[in-house]
Amino acid sequence: MTIYAKSFIALDGNQRLTGAVTAQLHPYDRYTCHLCGSALVFHPEWGTNLPWFEHTWEDLTENGRHHCPYVRPEPKEARRIRMLRRYVPEVLPLVCRAEWNCCGCGSDYHGERYCQNCRTGDHSTERCAE
Repeated sequence: MTIYAKSFIALDGNQRLTGAVTAQLHPYDRYTCHLCGSALVFHPEWGTNLPWFEHTWEDLTENGRHHCPYVRPEPKEARRIRMLRRYVPEVLPLVCRAEWNCCGCGSDYHGERYCQNCRTGDHSTERCAE
């Protein structure tokens, strides 16, 4: 069983961006990843009141398998998480957001390393703060 990074936002059945807490209050029958378009499983987590969305291998799109940052985190990020869990086993990782430039299409964007135009993060480099 493969475990992917938790997502806290998704597209609902009407293709509107929604947060996990909103989905808990106003559920839809299906959710998809706002980045790769893969179907997501919603975990309402009523006991902890910390809902989230999850990718599953069976429902991944081809683009999701190869490029989605929730499915394929940066190796550096995965190493940091493993190291942190040795010291604080119960900690949840934070998603690092940055300014990016895509060399594939020339667009600048903010957030996770995933260009919406190219549908990949492979051509993106982090922009330096000026």
